[in-house]
Formats: sequence, structure tokens, C-alpha cells
Amino acid sequence: MATIPETTTTRKPQGITHYAYLGDVYGTAELLNGSGYLFRAEGERQATLVSYKDPKLTLLGLCDLAEMQADLDILLGGPALIACSREEGRQ
Repeated sequence: MATIPETTTTRKPQGITHYAYLGDVYGTAELLNGSGYLFRAEGERQATLVSYKDPKLTLLGLCDLAEMQADLDILLGGPALIACSREEGRQ
């Protein structure tokens, strides 16, 4: 009978990151503990602290879920094949 040793790995929890717009600038917004979001414009390294109440901040989908869905779509033949193969309303 084999024994499996217990291993303790510590993983740094990842922040909650959304694709977002700040005004008309596209990028990502990472939630900070109660103080708002760190917004990074696409392709930029520098971030801007934005209040979670700022009306210019528009949060889109969660980055990890959106990327997972994109990978799944590719595995299933790509977005065009998925859209063309749906049978909504057909009998």
C-alpha cells in the first residue's frame, strides 16, 4: 500500500480582475480591498487608482472566465462554427 505524503503549497490568491473601460479607454481593473480598482490601460504598465463609485468605470466580464470561455470556444471549433451550428427555433 502506497502512502501519499502531505504537501503544503501556498498559493497567493489572485485578485478579482475585470476587463473594463475607464471613459473610452480599454484595459483591466483589479479590485483592491475596499478602496476601489487599479485600472491599467491595455498595453500599459502604470495603473490608476479609481473609486468603485466612479461613473466613468465600466466593468465588463471577469478576465479569467472570459479567457476560459474563449479557449473553450476554440476547442469547440471557434465562435463562427458555434454560432452557425445552433438550432434555436428550428424543428
